[in-house]
Amino acid sequence: MDRHVWQAEHYRRANSRQFRTAVEALELAGLTGGRLADIGCGSGEITRAMAERGYTVAASDFSPSMVEATREHCQGFPVTVQVQDARELRLDGTFDIVHCSWVLHWLDDIDHALTEMARAVAPGGALVLQWSRGNPRSCEGDAVTVLHAVMNRPRWRDRLADTPFAMHQHPADEVAARLLAAGLTLELPPTEIDAQFVADPVALGRIMASAGLAAQADKLGDDAGDFVTEVATEMIAANTLNPHNTRLIARAAASRAG
Repeated sequence: MDRHVWQAEHYRRANSRQFRTAVEALELAGLTGGRLADIGCGSGEITRAMAERGYTVAASDFSPSMVEATREHCQGFPVTVQVQDARELRLDGTFDIVHCSWVLHWLDDIDHALTEMARAVAPGGALVLQWSRGNPRSCEGDAVTVLHAVMNRPRWRDRLADTPFAMHQHPADEVAARLLAAGLTLELPPTEIDAQFVADPVALGRIMASAGLAAQADKLGDDAGDFVTEVATEMIAANTLNPHNTRLIARAAASRAG
């Protein structure tokens, strides 16, 4: 995903539900105040919400547009924000909460990100994760299969040949195993969130164009609306509207070795 394609204003308008689920997950972690790392901060809604709850927040995102939006949205709050690729994540010190919503599925390899996030959880602190495509590898025929079929149609195939869709599948059991190996315990085992997409091809297409299919929409220009509506229509017809959004909360022991 080209970091310059993600535009904060489009993302903000289309993703209010994702913001709400992230704040809900953070509240389930049960802490009030302290240091919080917000990995993949998007347009800053979650960062600001947690700063308003008494946290000092270190936020980061892959997109310069998102970082600038977060900086503007969080003026006057104890928030620092920087452009950072989660695949090369570096966290300064430890945090009472490390939070990462809707990022892991954009990473082809999550080992480094998970290791760094787990390391940065302070004793007694929590790691809060939410991501899409947490379904088992044995689950076939999901929305991405439908999307690839549409992208391979004659109208789109050549035009999108150099803009592949890169939402990766990271099954929940594999993520959980990595965190257990890193010394955390599961406070909330992987739980699938009820996040069925709206069954309206135009509305769903707009949502996808602002985030998941932003690169393809940008590449297609004036034809983007036709493309995302076609994808949405096929997803609805195939009944593949479940993105398998997954939530997990892991806790560090009150006393950590090393």
